[in-house]
Amino acid sequence: MRPFNVDWPRYDSATEYADFLLKLKEEGGTNVRKTPEVNDLLMKDLPMKFLFLRAIVPALLLCQLATAQQNVRTIFLVRHAEKASAAPDAPLSADGEKRAECLAATLKDAGIKQIYVTDVKRTQQTAAPLAKALKITPTVLPAKDSNGLIKNLVYAGGGNILVVGHSDTIPFVIARLQGGTVAPIGENEYDRMFVMTVAEAAGMPAATLHYCSAGTPVKAAPVPSHTPAKAPAKKKKP
Repeated sequence: MRPFNVDWPRYDSATEYADFLLKLKEEGGTNVRKTPEVNDLLMKDLPMKFLFLRAIVPALLLCQLATAQQNVRTIFLVRHAEKASAAPDAPLSADGEKRAECLAATLKDAGIKQIYVTDVKRTQQTAAPLAKALKITPTVLPAKDSNGLIKNLVYAGGGNILVVGHSDTIPFVIARLQGGTVAPIGENEYDRMFVMTVAEAAGMPAATLHYCSAGTPVKAAPVPSHTPAKAPAKKKKP
């Protein structure tokens, strides 16, 4: 009497052998009897099969880990710097130009590989000093196409990213990247920088920083020179 009610083919791969074991399990119960022949087969074949699996599985896991590490990136998001007027496509003001230079100095060593700006001039001007220093050509996307920006951020290659947007687009992008809800950006608020890590299309909560002061630095009050008090004149003797 055969020990199993299944065929005993030769197995050319570990996958085929695993499928065979699953088939044995499905036909288990009273139809499967543990006999010496079964023990001999398992003792002969299983070590080689499991040796193969023990060798290939760690290699696959290492490959997946390396790929995941390559997809981890930090995204810096800022609103454009101070604008010169309330016009729809107003350029940067003098203070805004100072902030743009300060932004470049702040992020020059941050590993930025990609820069995203909108089709509004002031976002491009805000990113220009850093783009020039790093020799990066910014990617220009319509200000109204936040979903397109999010898609680019999710599927971007390696390297960190700078996003220069607007007071209404930056919070929306952070929320869609699972970075949490940030407080609304005020009309005259330009110094907030949001930093978040994205890995495998999932973002971590965004951290909020404040960077640069575009205004004229406050000068220290002049210290008055100390003039020693004159000694009272001596009275002449009568």
